Order: sequence, then structure tokens, then C-alpha cells
Amino acid sequence: MMEKAEIQKRLEFALKVSKEASAFLLSHSALSERVEQKNVNDFVTEADKATESLLFTSIKEAFPLDGWYGEESGKKGEEKRRWIVDPIDGTVNYFCSFPNFTISIAFEDEDGLALGVVTVPSQNETFWAMRGEGAFLNGKRINTKENCDFSRTLAILVPPHRRHYLMNLYLERMRKFYDIFTDARSIGSAALSLCYVASGRCTSYYEMGIFPYDYSAGRLILEEAGGKVTIIDRDGGESQDVVASSSSIHQKVLEVVS
Repeated sequence: MMEKAEIQKRLEFALKVSKEASAFLLSHSALSERVEQKNVNDFVTEADKATESLLFTSIKEAFPLDGWYGEESGKKGEEKRRWIVDPIDGTVNYFCSFPNFTISIAFEDEDGLALGVVTVPSQNETFWAMRGEGAFLNGKRINTKENCDFSRTLAILVPPHRRHYLMNLYLERMRKFYDIFTDARSIGSAALSLCYVASGRCTSYYEMGIFPYDYSAGRLILEEAGGKVTIIDRDGGESQDVVASSSSIHQKVLEVVS
């Protein structure tokens, strides 16, 4: 097991580099106009590449023995102790000037996720958590919303915009979600969606077919805030479905997607 002091050191560094990356994105908005298509409804901008390069260089200089898993550059080095990074989670939001894009940074060791940092540059918000130490937003502890009337809360439900063959199944489940919650949103960032459940702004989040760099940081933040996350492999483990919610309603949410 990694010593707590070593995790703390990495958390402080992650908070520092996320602020640097946030400042970079806010001061280089022209990079958002250089867009390439990777796959169906899957895009990358020059800003994604430049931000990931900034984060990779900074992290490898500080922790050269740690491994890496980035959305744009893939896996490198050690896999038991590695950083999991999405330089811009919500790329379409970013190049459309929609404010819900984030920088997502997680670190995992032999015992699982050890820290998560999610920064929202356009809203000056940083969510973070360290294993066993709770979750925070701009330094203030956050918790999921529990023991409430869930019919008066919001769910985040994300249509399978990259996997249209799943749309009928999604719509069937979406209808069932409306039996539990008053309304739903889709905000375009998995990391931010998980943080919104963690902070009680919403009480559930469901999305099909995403990847560890999308959800790892937000997952730990939500779990440390008192919520629950279930990961379900899709396509033979190539991607995952994420089912997340307040703890007291998690079993009911799982029944909807079972």
C-alpha cells in the first residue's frame, strides 16, 4: 500500500497542475477552433492535445516512476501506480463555448483509486478527494443528498450519442428513471456529472459506453462524498456503463438499468 504522505503529495501536485491547465485553456481559446474527428461524434481539439502534453510533462517530471493513462496518448509505463487523465472531459462543450467542460485527473495504486481532481475552468470550481478523507469543492466538504424526496431531485441521463444502436434501450430506461426523479439533464461531461451527484446538485447519473479516463476522478469524489458507483463492462470490457447515485437510492437505480 502506498503511504498516505505519498498520496497527499500527489494530490497537492494534481491540484496545482489542474490550475495551470485551467489557466492555459482559458488563455488559449483559439485552440478550440482546431477540431478533428476521431470517431462517430468523438472529437479532439488542439487544446486537448496541448493540455494533455502539459499535464504529462509536469507529472512525469515530478513522479517519473508513475505510469500514465491519458485519453489522447494512451497507456504508458507502470499500470499498478498510474495517473488517469482526461485533459478536456467535454470536448464538444469546449469547442461550442458551452461552460461544462473539465480537466479530470485521478491516480490509482495497488488498492484502487487514491485521489481525484476535477476542475471546471469556466466556473472556477475544483472538486477533489483523497481515499478515506472525504470530498471537497473549493475547499468545502461536500456530501451526496440522502434521506430526501427523490421525486423532487434531478438525474443526469446521457443519450448514447456515439452508439446509436443503444438508443432504444436507453429510451426505455430513461422512461423508468422518470418514475423516480422529477427531471433529467445531460451536461456533456462524465467527470462533472459525477461531481454534481457528489455535491447534491443531482442524485443520480447514468451513461453507457465510456472509459476510465472519463469517470475515474469523479468516481472517487462521489464515493468519498457518500455515494455509490457501479461500473458495468460493455463490449467485452472495451468500455463501461456507469451507474451512480446517492447511497440510499442506489439499489432502486440499479433495478432500472438491470
